[in-house]
Amino acid sequence: MKRRMQPPRSQHGFVMPTVIVLMSLMAIIAYSALLQANNGLNLAYKQAYIQIARNASKAAIDFAQEQFDNSTCGNYTGTTETDLVSNNRYRTTMKAEVISTSVDGLEKTIKGTGSVYLPKLSATAQYVFDIRSEIVRTYAACKTPDNFAPLLWLDASDFTTLNKVTAATTTLTPTTSYGSAGDSTRDTKEERADNGSQTTASWQSNDFEMHNCESSEFSSAVCSSSSTRYLNIGMIYSNVTVPQGATVSSASITLACTTPAGASGSVTHRVYGIYKAANNLHPDLFTSSGTNELRTPLTTASLRTTSYVDVSDNNCPPGNNTVYNVTSVVQEIVNNANWNPSTGGGRMGFAIQRVSGSGSRHLLKNGNLLTINYAAGAGSISQANNGEAVGQWNDKSGNGNHAVSAHGTSPTRVDNQINGKTIARFNNGTMLSSLTSALSAKREMTVFALVNANFGTSANDGRLISGMTNSGTNDTTSGTSIIPLERYNNGQGFSSQYSGNSATYRTNFTCAAACNSTPYLYVGSFAINSSNNTITSTLKGGGAQVAQNTGYSPSGSPYTYGIDQLYLGGTRSGAMPGSGTNFFNGDFGEIVVYDYALTCRQIEALEEYFRAKWALAGSSYVSTCPADLVPTL
Repeated sequence: MKRRMQPPRSQHGFVMPTVIVLMSLMAIIAYSALLQANNGLNLAYKQAYIQIARNASKAAIDFAQEQFDNSTCGNYTGTTETDLVSNNRYRTTMKAEVISTSVDGLEKTIKGTGSVYLPKLSATAQYVFDIRSEIVRTYAACKTPDNFAPLLWLDASDFTTLNKVTAATTTLTPTTSYGSAGDSTRDTKEERADNGSQTTASWQSNDFEMHNCESSEFSSAVCSSSSTRYLNIGMIYSNVTVPQGATVSSASITLACTTPAGASGSVTHRVYGIYKAANNLHPDLFTSSGTNELRTPLTTASLRTTSYVDVSDNNCPPGNNTVYNVTSVVQEIVNNANWNPSTGGGRMGFAIQRVSGSGSRHLLKNGNLLTINYAAGAGSISQANNGEAVGQWNDKSGNGNHAVSAHGTSPTRVDNQINGKTIARFNNGTMLSSLTSALSAKREMTVFALVNANFGTSANDGRLISGMTNSGTNDTTSGTSIIPLERYNNGQGFSSQYSGNSATYRTNFTCAAACNSTPYLYVGSFAINSSNNTITSTLKGGGAQVAQNTGYSPSGSPYTYGIDQLYLGGTRSGAMPGSGTNFFNGDFGEIVVYDYALTCRQIEALEEYFRAKWALAGSSYVSTCPADLVPTL
């Protein structure tokens, strides 16, 4: 029988013990044969020497198997004729020849030949026996991600792929005026948080109570009750000429403190951007008779930004300022397709509400300042240096699926990290790869991620890699999204989500210390089970299979998914461009995505690539791929 060799559990040593045992066995057989020998070879004598040749050929195959494993990148070319036994009567040799090698280099057909020379110095063997065997190795051949046609290949160790995007920056400083006492409309607002009402006194005042109202503006009964005393604060800036889609490098609101200093104690303020309507981002100026002008957008998701900023402070004495960093809020507004600085007076609105704390601040309405620094246009792209923000991470697959900074903080290039190599450090930011060719009617996927995770700062269910559509609003809609790798809830572990957000199609694993603040190879795979046409979901970590679920069959004939975007380090919330959410923080070394299921041997070949390149383990991972028996040649 021809046999397909399983990878050995150990690769220590060079000459396998099997060869030594066979040599001893041959010597015993030879001795027995010689006792029966006479001047002519009888039948028993011939059979003994044939058995010697047979064992020598088997020894050649076993020796070739070990040499294949120990050769660099599987470059084994055979073993020349080598003596096994040599005495004063005969000589026994073995020889291994490579008959053929598979295209992927992972399997070789070997011819093992055993020969017996009588007499010892004869030039021609009198007895010869050969065996041919197919030797399979999952990791002997050096493979890189491009050998298997990836959809996306991001490699931070190749730091030439990490680029910064530089564009001319414009500074804009629109202000509010708050108006005079008799104005019917104005650009600032104080409003009760419980019912959205205001009073003439609150309308005419020149300061914000943040967030405990003053009895002179409302009433003692209102301002002394914990259920009615809190205020929402609003402000609208006109002529905000930031172009749609501009990159906002910074944006802040500065409010001056005034007397009285307000109640002592900490307070946390939350700032949202607010809209007139879901398709009109330019709010009208506030009116003196209006009700719920702030409460309505704050309680209606489509009338405010998804992004917000929380600011906490303990004091704000006169002569000081409170500053709100609203960069993410402004970026979300100008990214929206409905933002147009040429309409609606170019107005941009903000609402501030109390989140927690018993303190209150008094801040001036008049002269409060919004400062925006932005860059319009694509900007120039150049290689990022160590410590600089990465605005574009170039794809090495050849598909042009470059990832660009999309939400939150851009990742940073950091040198001399994992195995002395460069990484991209993610910290509450996402990158977006808009696929040059959309995927449609797909069922399978395989993803590799070499990441040193920071679970301490990552969001629950933070996404390593997430797929969705440009027209979608989330990555949990069946048919238009897929999550091949994400954090396992709030723990030190990882998951994959094949369809929707139901636990029915989720596979989980807790890796604990093995992947906590240490470089770790995450692998997620969705593969068709040909026996019943369902999907098998497999998670691998550190070179071993750690979780698997079978029988996934979401509704469909059969179920398929289609996506045209991949997000890294998080995902998008809301309609495009939306805002960043579900951030997964850490050092990203390499990300490889395939839009089909790799075979077991292909996955193990790439695991060996990652292991050796990033020094994840001192020796090769143990192979678990099945080996099928094949006929003898």
